[in-house]
Amino acid sequence: MDATVNTTKSGIIGGILGGISLLYVIINTLLILNFFTGLIAAEKLQGLPIIAPIFLVPLMIVPAIIGFFIKKDKLCLWAIILNIILFLVPIGYHVIGTLVFGP
Repeated sequence: MDATVNTTKSGIIGGILGGISLLYVIINTLLILNFFTGLIAAEKLQGLPIIAPIFLVPLMIVPAIIGFFIKKDKLCLWAIILNIILFLVPIGYHVIGTLVFGP
């Protein structure tokens, strides 16, 4: 009985870690979309939504990987995949900007 309780607790912890990582992806994606569309005035943020994933995604992918090792579920897997895509967005943005507008 005790092993079942520990497995359930570790499963809950794994789900929470994946959820935290996925929540970061959703919030930062909304900030990036707002940066491009300008729906909500956020002049104080300036270019932060584009630069932040380069520094924060490596920190946010760690809970998703730990959660995936604890509980192999699709939430943690999607969090890992979306964090990798989110990491590539600013790199692609800067490469395309350099190619279009010049160095």
